[in-house]
Amino acid sequence: MASLTKKIIRGKPYYYLRESKRVNGKPKIVSTIYLGPPQRLLDRLLRPEPAKVALAEFGAATAVFALAQALEVVVTIDRHVPKRGGQGPSVGEYLLVAALNRCIAPCSKAQIGDWYAKTALRRLLPLAAGQLTSQRFWDNMARVTPAHIVAIEQDLARTAVARFGLDLRCLLFDATNFFTFLDSFNDRATLPQRGHSKEGRANLRLLGLALLVTSDGEVPLFHHTYAGNQHDAVTFKSVAEALFARCRALTQGAADLTLVFDKGNNSADTLEVVGDSSFHFVGSLVPTQHRDLLRISRKAMRRLDPTQLPAVCLPRRASPSVSSR
Repeated sequence: MASLTKKIIRGKPYYYLRESKRVNGKPKIVSTIYLGPPQRLLDRLLRPEPAKVALAEFGAATAVFALAQALEVVVTIDRHVPKRGGQGPSVGEYLLVAALNRCIAPCSKAQIGDWYAKTALRRLLPLAAGQLTSQRFWDNMARVTPAHIVAIEQDLARTAVARFGLDLRCLLFDATNFFTFLDSFNDRATLPQRGHSKEGRANLRLLGLALLVTSDGEVPLFHHTYAGNQHDAVTFKSVAEALFARCRALTQGAADLTLVFDKGNNSADTLEVVGDSSFHFVGSLVPTQHRDLLRISRKAMRRLDPTQLPAVCLPRRASPSVSSR
């Protein structure tokens, strides 16, 4: 039980809050909290409201920071992009703050400092306000080369697979594009181009992004950025070898892996490349590529798996093995 205890020190009273419990049948003080002199206690009673309140976003910042620690994000980046001591935060710390901002409340680099000050990150990852200017972010991002990005991504993917036991038996590949507001006369950026916008913004310059993710949880394991006017099939063929290499590295060379992609990636060259690989694959065909199946009546079809694949049907005379590769 708790009790209020007074002590006289040099003729002045001071109060303590003590908690005692029975340990091995005998009373013992297990906690002592100093409360201060009588005037401090009176001040607390007369002014129960705090003189100052600081509000900070806590839940999301703490959750994503814990995930970044589990994936060893800062350590991995700094291993590939070291920085001499005495130059402020490391490259890994700058990129981590930028990544966490994108996860929680995306804003410009110039506004990240204000956002950071209103989150629990100022305690989890202490940085000075002057270190979070947009110029400092750009300076550190400029240190990271395309080769660094590939190596960092591969190490992070390997850590994610080992740390969380990701299921790699079925991986999904897809590509899309995003519109940007990059100026038309900015010729320094070569990837943003005008093309077919999947979001209906063909008047803006587009940037393509291809991802390889797990089927369970959609955890990204590989990415590729490309010109916004490039067709998906061309992109697939251009990254096929790097994609297969990443799969082999993550599965330690195992071939028991199924790659799933949609018909937007189809081309004779692409299908030949995938067919010659050691992996299984599942894709889709446009109607002109299977006219013989379209001539079969629906009554002559049977469902492949009513529980897991309710919309997939096969001709009754066909064997399920024809769809495995």
